[in-house]
Amino acid sequence: MKKTFLAITALMMGSHAFSATATSSIPMSVEIAKKCTFSNVASEMILKEDGSDTTAGYTVTCNTPYSISTDNAKWYEGWYSYISNAQNEWLKTGVGTRAVRDNTLVTLHAGTPLARPGYSVDDYEVSIHVSTPITATTRASVYTDTYLISVYY
Repeated sequence: MKKTFLAITALMMGSHAFSATATSSIPMSVEIAKKCTFSNVASEMILKEDGSDTTAGYTVTCNTPYSISTDNAKWYEGWYSYISNAQNEWLKTGVGTRAVRDNTLVTLHAGTPLARPGYSVDDYEVSIHVSTPITATTRASVYTDTYLISVYY
C-alpha cells in the first residue's frame, strides 16, 4: 500500500511540473490592392446612316470607390464630336453614356467625372448617332473616331 501511495504522489507531483503554459501569437494580414477592370467591352460600333442611335456597352468592376468619364478622340472646336474620313471630311456625332443601374449620365469630354460608390460590377451603355444629315452627295468613305473611357480610383 505504501508503494502505491508513493507512486500516486510521484505522479501527482510530476503532473504539476507540466501544467505551466507558454503562449505566443503570430499576426496575420492580407493586403488587397485597389483594382478596377473592364469587361464585356464592345469590339466596335457601326453607326447607322439614318441618324438613329447605335448602342453598345461595357462593364466596370471595382473593389474601391471610383469615378468615370468618357471622351471621343475627335472634337471640333472643343464641343462637337465627329467622325472623319481619310480626306478629313467630318460628320458630327451625338454621344451619351449612362450607368445602367441608376440611369445616371456619365460625363463626356469636359466636367467632373461621375463618382461611383464602387465595390460593385457596373454596366454602362453608350449611345452614338450621326447628327449631320447624310445626303446623296455625302462622300462614300469610311468615317471613324474612337470612344474613350477613363476610370479613376
